[in-house]
Amino acid sequence: MKRNKAILVVALSLVLLAVAAPSHAVPMLRLTADGTTSVTITDQVVGVGGDANPLVGAITFVGTVGIFDINMTTALTKPILGSAGSPSMVLTSSDSSTTAVGSHSLVVEFSEIGFGPVNSSFRLGMTGGTSIGTDVLYEAFLDTANGNFPTATALGSVGPLIGPAFSGSATSSQIALAGPFSLNERVTINITGPASTSFNATLAVPEPGLLLLLGTGLLTVGFLGSRLNG
Repeated sequence: MKRNKAILVVALSLVLLAVAAPSHAVPMLRLTADGTTSVTITDQVVGVGGDANPLVGAITFVGTVGIFDINMTTALTKPILGSAGSPSMVLTSSDSSTTAVGSHSLVVEFSEIGFGPVNSSFRLGMTGGTSIGTDVLYEAFLDTANGNFPTATALGSVGPLIGPAFSGSATSSQIALAGPFSLNERVTINITGPASTSFNATLAVPEPGLLLLLGTGLLTVGFLGSRLNG
């Protein structure tokens, strides 16, 4: 009897530990050259062509993908930026270049799962610079199936933008989801080489602190207006 109770206690303890243990989704970065050559980097997986950034929630890739030399591409998300309920993702590429002539493309994607719940719009923003003859398109996607590199639901797009310097932004409609869901940033670079491109793409929901500050400001303006009119 005592043995059965002991086994039951151990089993219940394991269940409680499994429930209480934090689950960390693993971000992934993917670069595809000319639709044929692709490299996928998973957070915390090191080695040749792997993640060069030791931080959880950050991926850095330095290397070659097809005809493209990737000086440094870095992607950031939770727990470094934002959280499950306040998504925030940043995808930055510094000097992705090729010496090849003719038309070529490089697609850079950053994906993370395990977001939610949210009830907000999403904001997309992109800045950067590129060689003449190049255009850059930024898109963001969401998927309630919570899979990697989703394209099911488009949140918005910025571009195509042309250089030498570019910037743009977009805002999605209001989205209410309990979660979990995944997000994907995708930047497509179409070049006529030789060429070089750098960019910084962001995807986030408005910060609660900013909304609170805005609400407080509106209330203050309303109060002062009533005092002046009284």
